[in-house]
Amino acid sequence: MASLEKTIYINRLLDIYGSLLSPAQREIMVDYFEYNLSLSEIAENRSSSRTAVSDAIRKGSKKLAYYEDQLHILKEKEEVATLLKKIKQNGVEESVIEQIERIINYGL
Repeated sequence: MASLEKTIYINRLLDIYGSLLSPAQREIMVDYFEYNLSLSEIAENRSSSRTAVSDAIRKGSKKLAYYEDQLHILKEKEEVATLLKKIKQNGVEESVIEQIERIINYGL
């Protein structure tokens, strides 16, 4: 997986499963994948070593992938999004589609 694709994938997993990580691990993952901070910058901000930060990112990424392998929430969201695109193409009322999207994205 290319670096940009991996970053997008991890960010999507963080949105779904991030609360299952420890607070420190989640913060490191967010700093690295969402804020694009370097390992050195994160280590300096946390008074830690680059190795510890790298280890937290590696372990956090594995945990997120494990949760997705077990629960398939991201996969199901993507499948529903594909179905919504098909519905839009077939001329279903826009307000119905917006309601479905809101439920999927925000649980409302």
